Amino acid sequence: MQLNIIDDKTHRVADDVHYEVTRLENHPIITIDNVLENPHDFLENVVQKAPMQFNNMEINDEVFPGYQTKLRLNFPELTYLTAHFIQKCTDFTNIDPNEIRMGYQVNAMVSDVQVPRISIQPHVDPAIFATVLYLNPENTLGGSAPGGTAFFSHKATGLTNMENVYTGFRRTEQYWNLKEWIYDFSDKSNEMVDNDISLIEDVWEEEHFVPMQFNRMIIYPSYMWHTAVCRNGWYKDTPRVSLSGFVHADTLNVDIDHK
Repeated sequence: MQLNIIDDKTHRVADDVHYEVTRLENHPIITIDNVLENPHDFLENVVQKAPMQFNNMEINDEVFPGYQTKLRLNFPELTYLTAHFIQKCTDFTNIDPNEIRMGYQVNAMVSDVQVPRISIQPHVDPAIFATVLYLNPENTLGGSAPGGTAFFSHKATGLTNMENVYTGFRRTEQYWNLKEWIYDFSDKSNEMVDNDISLIEDVWEEEHFVPMQFNRMIIYPSYMWHTAVCRNGWYKDTPRVSLSGFVHADTLNVDIDHK
């Protein structure tokens, strides 16, 4: 039996990372460039060898269009880097970066498929912070990699986030009631449409956009309305590859019943 052992060198963090912080209604969006010391090694020895499954959205209850790892991965140096910037750039100044735990998932999004309308809508995640590490080398998508991650406000309500109904950073009844109204679940959520973000422009206003760039990572509060930016044809031949991670309440010692 031959095992695929992940060498720690493949996910070593670079010494010369560069970062900037943008605030949307005082909620930080942290962009870090030049994250991994050897990003191509990470692609070849980790991402390309990770077992992935295709999400068949017409059969299964899936909303991500493409392939994902179902086994959670662990990269301690990335976790420490994330915790360091959370401590540096957010209100969580008293955390110990050595105590933070995260799980990671590889995502490979495709564009030219029909998806449920809910999958192109901005969403929030049941965590405190989320991270996305972009892993498409620029020459793999015909020049500069198109797309990125966008943050939105809901036009009818002006909401940019769900913090006030996301008690303890978990999905509450208030959250589901508001989300059902925003998405209009009863009529449209399961309608099959193109995987194209232009279809949401009548409901959502883009407030901030982070362009996708190889070896760039973003960190942001999970309760902000966000989504991957995709249009028809962008990822037809080569998928949009990223590594997502989440920081949950328990690892930050947050009481999930009281904010």
